[in-house]
Amino acid sequence: MNQRKKTAALLGGIALVLAVAAGIAASAGQEVASSRAYVGHENDSDMKGLIRQYPAAAGTRVDDCQTCHRGGVKGTDTEREYSPCGYCHLVPFPNPRYRTGVPKDYEATLNGYGLDYKKAGRAFEAFRAIDGLDSDGDGHANGAEIADLRNPGDAASRPGLPLAPTISLGWDEIRAMPVHSQFLLMNKTTQRRDEYVTYKGVRVVDLLAAAKIYLTGVTGITVFAPDGYSNDYSLEDISAPFPQGYYYDAPLAIADPEMALLEKPASVPAGLTNGKRIPGTPWLLLAYEREGRPLDVSAYEKAAGKLVGEGPYRLVKPQSQVMGDRQRPGRPDRSVNAKKYGDGWDYSERIDHNAGAGPRGACVIRVNPMPEGQEEYDWKNGWPLIGEKKVVLYGRGVR
Repeated sequence: MNQRKKTAALLGGIALVLAVAAGIAASAGQEVASSRAYVGHENDSDMKGLIRQYPAAAGTRVDDCQTCHRGGVKGTDTEREYSPCGYCHLVPFPNPRYRTGVPKDYEATLNGYGLDYKKAGRAFEAFRAIDGLDSDGDGHANGAEIADLRNPGDAASRPGLPLAPTISLGWDEIRAMPVHSQFLLMNKTTQRRDEYVTYKGVRVVDLLAAAKIYLTGVTGITVFAPDGYSNDYSLEDISAPFPQGYYYDAPLAIADPEMALLEKPASVPAGLTNGKRIPGTPWLLLAYEREGRPLDVSAYEKAAGKLVGEGPYRLVKPQSQVMGDRQRPGRPDRSVNAKKYGDGWDYSERIDHNAGAGPRGACVIRVNPMPEGQEEYDWKNGWPLIGEKKVVLYGRGVR
């Protein structure tokens, strides 16, 4: 199996009132904006001014925080903050692991269009004043880009470049697909305790088939969380089952809470005992239930500065590492941050810590390779899809 690759933010952003935090909130009683970006824009005077100048942009991809804000700085610690939401949130909620590329204030989070808007006075008239400028240097005036629903602050988004076709699948459509359940170990790297969990959902291979996306020429997929965090999965991950895991209940007998490494399972398949192979065939799964209940909806926890909740969908990847001359999924182990006890259950780099390979709030799937000459779907901000319980697919084979 190919190793997973993180391509985006570890903390990420959501629908938070950035505008209010920056002191941009409109006065009470003003007309409510229709932004798709996040709840905070309902009182955002800047976005109201944009929509007043460009009424046709209301509720579209331009009616979004990305129009004026940028993501992290390439080549720095913050380059993983692909989402402008996550990058802006570093101002009120600093990440202690970041040393370079950290924005010192909100102005540092603006892209070229946002900076031009601010320089022009940051008022309704400013949008008209910069209409003829080319803020992102892609050869197209700002007004022309917005009219074509392109991002005037991103040179990779421009008129004439075809938008990638998409397929949008809703809650009822996904739940109508063939159902697959699997009991497996979710082995965590930094969180304190691992867990055995039963997830229910649709196999990714069945999801693609239902969308009439065929695997000929496909090299894999990239699955995005609403804050831009993503993981890559190979064609083999999609098209073949994973090796059956093993159940270990010995760690449950550790009485000292400081030494504990495994949550007590909510349920265990009948007859399954310590060291036995887990029945059933595990697959790469788009899950929508956990232990028989819908997944908790993903949200951004303001105080902690991180994503909480798993749903409405989570990508679940079983363990797959090779042990010796065969594939044998590993056992539970303690967190990488835990004290070493030398009792055989300490953290081990040899074990596949698969929990981190499953984006929570999975809402966008890119089928790779991405066709040339197309502008990608706006995966940097998938929060509107969370509320709508939708998954958007784009890329190879999507027409």
